[in-house]
Amino acid sequence: MTAHKLLVGGIPVHEVLTASLGPLADTVLDQLVVEIPLYGQLPREELQGDIRRVIDRSLRAFIETFRTGRPPTSEALEPLRESATRRAEEGVPLEALLAAYHLGGRICADHVAAGFRPEELADALTLSRLTLDFLQTVTAAVSASYFEERQTIAGEDQATRQSLLTALLDGGPATEVARRAGLRLPGQYVVLGLAFGVHADEQQPGVDLEIVARRKLRRLRVELDRTPSGPSMSTLTTDHGVALLPVRGTALELEELRKRMSRAAGVEVTLTATMAVPEEVPGAVTLVRELLDVVRIYRLPAGVHRLDDLVLEYQLTRPSPARDQLALLVAPLIARPDLLQTLRCYLNHSRNRRQTAAELHVHVNTVDYRLRLVDKLTGLDPAQPDHLPRLVAALAAHDASRSLS
Repeated sequence: MTAHKLLVGGIPVHEVLTASLGPLADTVLDQLVVEIPLYGQLPREELQGDIRRVIDRSLRAFIETFRTGRPPTSEALEPLRESATRRAEEGVPLEALLAAYHLGGRICADHVAAGFRPEELADALTLSRLTLDFLQTVTAAVSASYFEERQTIAGEDQATRQSLLTALLDGGPATEVARRAGLRLPGQYVVLGLAFGVHADEQQPGVDLEIVARRKLRRLRVELDRTPSGPSMSTLTTDHGVALLPVRGTALELEELRKRMSRAAGVEVTLTATMAVPEEVPGAVTLVRELLDVVRIYRLPAGVHRLDDLVLEYQLTRPSPARDQLALLVAPLIARPDLLQTLRCYLNHSRNRRQTAAELHVHVNTVDYRLRLVDKLTGLDPAQPDHLPRLVAALAAHDASRSLS
């Protein structure tokens, strides 16, 4: 059946729709506001202007499909592509945009369907097929234009964020960079140091490690950008990095963020954190990187670590005569790894001898014997409370000096 013979109630379908073009456009516009919440939030001027014009052009392209029996031409689709580009610029979700076209198609089909006679069943089936062809063609064209614009915007946004991050990290003119990009710097940033483990896939033979690493980093960045305060800026490698999260009045739950990142990327994530105004970001970045070193040196568990939590360990990682002198206190134990291990375990278990023995798989008497040797070699008795601070500090200084040497 040729398109000009597509009839409803004995009248060509395209003529029926053309005669009702104005009221149909009004109905589609009204239903957009009712059925798709986002359109109800648009300014009335935009609804009655740009959106109304797009509806009119879409309906005309729809009518032309029924007249010719063919999907809309590239020329007919051009206004719809331009509209998709504008919606992408405005941040309208693609699903809302496509839903609008399907809603318009449904309203037109419903308007015509009520008039079919029994003998026009073939025409009704043809109309359904052409409706689907129209929506398929429009969906493809609109989606392509939308994604092309979003990719352009994303590229520009990423370039802007990278330039701003570079300026902040280097102590450059970040305010000027932000101003040129039409952005406003927050009053403060949460500055994060990040360390993450190796994904199981990275240990599989024959796996493309670059692809696995990119996937891991992409998932980490997605979670960083999902914070309530807005998108982050970050520089990440396969095992560590730095991120800046804007502070905009909403408290950031860093432990929850850490857990989300761990789940998303499938690796254990450790965060070190501090706060800084934009001008102090370079120093803050140095600090969180040094805190990551502290976490590594002392083999601390994954979590969120701040300077307040690591004051002693941090100070003992700083080279100084005092640190070297403290490290010398346990130097006699270096030749006896069993004594060092026992001392660490004893202190980790809050000086519980039985728990220490159980973990080391030795008798309690063996633990006592080794602790007496520690006292004999160092002059510091682990059983004496007043000796504990020096022992703990000496072990920390020993670990720091060996790790950083």
